[in-house]
Amino acid sequence: MLLFSRNVVILALVMGFAVAFSANLGLAQTAEMRRAMKQQQEFQKRLQQQRKEAAENSPTLPTDPQLMGLHKEFITKAEKLAADYEKKKQTAEARQVYEAIVRLVPKYQPAEEGLSRMIAAQSVQDRKLTEVVANRGWQDSGVTLVQGMPVHMEVKGSWKVVVETDAKGVEIPNEIKPKSNDIKLGTLIGVIATSPSELDTEKPFVVAKQLDFINKKTGRLFLKMFDIDPTDNEGKIHVLIQSTFP
Repeated sequence: MLLFSRNVVILALVMGFAVAFSANLGLAQTAEMRRAMKQQQEFQKRLQQQRKEAAENSPTLPTDPQLMGLHKEFITKAEKLAADYEKKKQTAEARQVYEAIVRLVPKYQPAEEGLSRMIAAQSVQDRKLTEVVANRGWQDSGVTLVQGMPVHMEVKGSWKVVVETDAKGVEIPNEIKPKSNDIKLGTLIGVIATSPSELDTEKPFVVAKQLDFINKKTGRLFLKMFDIDPTDNEGKIHVLIQSTFP
């Protein structure tokens, strides 16, 4: 009888653990689904914004029949060229053609759809996970960003800013004062440079936990913590860079 009771207790405990595990698994799956849905929504918003930017300042269509004929001829040939580029997986070239069509003929659906496909393809084409340590100056991300390409960055981790001072505090020297009010002590900053001298002359930008932008200049991406003297800082941060790399 005692053995029977013991088996019943063990069975009940096992069932209890199974139910709890299933519940936790269900919660984890639900949270993962919510994260996936949120990421998809954010991606769609970025895509719409990029399409809007690509179609800005579009000229109005001509009224002259002969000029309209030239427009149609251009569109026909341009669409064929874009399709050829797509087949060859030359997304950058195909995007340029679709952008030219959209600028010439606003709201032309086939070109808008093609442009959306190319932007989406470029947004996920290349990825690089890089590490930025707190106690060093400018660090090469290993990535060259291309002008006109969408860039997505995500930051994970934390670091410690160590500043030794007396009662007077620490004054930031003029030569290294940040050129943006968003940059604070310990902020992760980036700069796109084509030469070592530009690391000092180019205006740095803040790399937040999540950052999306259309790159305005082809160059190497460098990252660092903003600090007067980084050598006594501790920790590191991981940065995911997503764009089209040459």
